[in-house]
Amino acid sequence: MEHLQNLDDLAIFANLVDAGSLRRGSTQMRIPVATLSRRLQKLEAALGCKLLDRGGGIFSLTEAGREYYNRIKPIMSELALQLDEIDQRQSQCAGLLRLALPVNLANYWLPDFFSDFMTRYPRIELHLTLSNAILPEEDFPFDIAIRVGKQTRPSLMMRRLAGTWLVPCAGPSYLARKGYPTSPADLANHDMIISRPLLTWRFYDRKTGTEESVPATGRFNVDEMEMAIKMVRKGHGLGLFAHNIIADDLAAGTLVPILSDWDTEMRDFYAVWHETDFMPMRQRVFIDELAAFALRNPPDKDALLSG
Repeated sequence: MEHLQNLDDLAIFANLVDAGSLRRGSTQMRIPVATLSRRLQKLEAALGCKLLDRGGGIFSLTEAGREYYNRIKPIMSELALQLDEIDQRQSQCAGLLRLALPVNLANYWLPDFFSDFMTRYPRIELHLTLSNAILPEEDFPFDIAIRVGKQTRPSLMMRRLAGTWLVPCAGPSYLARKGYPTSPADLANHDMIISRPLLTWRFYDRKTGTEESVPATGRFNVDEMEMAIKMVRKGHGLGLFAHNIIADDLAAGTLVPILSDWDTEMRDFYAVWHETDFMPMRQRVFIDELAAFALRNPPDKDALLSG
């Protein structure tokens, strides 16, 4: 995973080897020599090995450096071809794409993606329908949807994008008043804030793997996660929310995790579309760009690293 985080530095390393010297690499990549040297040192620190023996503006590959170069050069060449292909697609892509997305996922994760996509593909028109419910397709037809969990309909094609996990939590004022639950069974004695469609909370014993399912019942039941989070922040009960959405609250202490000895469900996000004999270029480009964005910008980096 650390290799992915240093992808740009790996590309700089490969280009630097091709250039043959720091000065030529600096000229070709239009990056100052000092910056090149600093980026290379950062990459070597991340990889835990020395890649180049440097001195007097020239260098030679170490054994580890040659191994990394031989491994990544074909990948970088293929990536360059793919980027050229995408650049060619840009001039050909036009038309309407109808998209269906969950509300919170769109608002928390994808604004930068949509901004970049609209800049790169000015002739593609995006019509978004945001809903946490799976809307009837006769009323809300879509070209591409983002959905949580694998889909069972045989007519739908899928591509996994990323994932996060669910965190049971409460506000400090609620826990001070009601105390901490020590097991999923204790939730029956607590107030639950329900965010549909999470109507069953599933927990897994970390030692035995045993599953315990708790029906979600409570006074406050809403089909939008942000509103449920606000009620939990205000101390009205316990909630179960996607980690990527409440990570800042957990870090700040405005929400406190509970039942930390139990595992919860992972929530995988998929791009889905209808199987057809012909996929328009605008649709194919959108799916490819979305998958690439998800790889570079997972909605929950901690979940991806732990997985």
